[in-house]
Amino acid sequence: MEPIPKPLFRRLLLTFVAGGGCFLIGLVFFLREGDMPFFTLSILLFLFSCGKGILFFLLVKKKTYIVLEGTCTDVRMNLLVGTQDICLADAEGNEHRLVIGKDHKIRTGLSYRFYFRDSDGISPGRNPLLKKALLTDNLLGVEDMK
Repeated sequence: MEPIPKPLFRRLLLTFVAGGGCFLIGLVFFLREGDMPFFTLSILLFLFSCGKGILFFLLVKKKTYIVLEGTCTDVRMNLLVGTQDICLADAEGNEHRLVIGKDHKIRTGLSYRFYFRDSDGISPGRNPLLKKALLTDNLLGVEDMK
């Protein structure tokens, strides 16, 4: 099996760690205080986190994600929405416009690799607005290509 890309591995690991942490905190409170409702909620969070982690692992294993790689040519902040517009030029000279959250620090002139969830059944090549919307909602991770 090929190695999992770093941003996807990090997301997978954090999903399982968050679920395990919720379970351990709930267990401690149950043993100390006898708080059964809190323990039940922590078990549910743990189970949902494990389910999400397994689904994400299957997504990565089956490689049902799209990789967009290129150099950032422009970054524009959207102040009211909490997003940023990114212009990405790939190796073939095609320009892609992406909308991502402000939590990703993207700088002009650097190369990045973006991982997006594959959207089955929709052909984004026909409509550029549809392609932009699909890429916005399906961002899995960003990797700096130093």
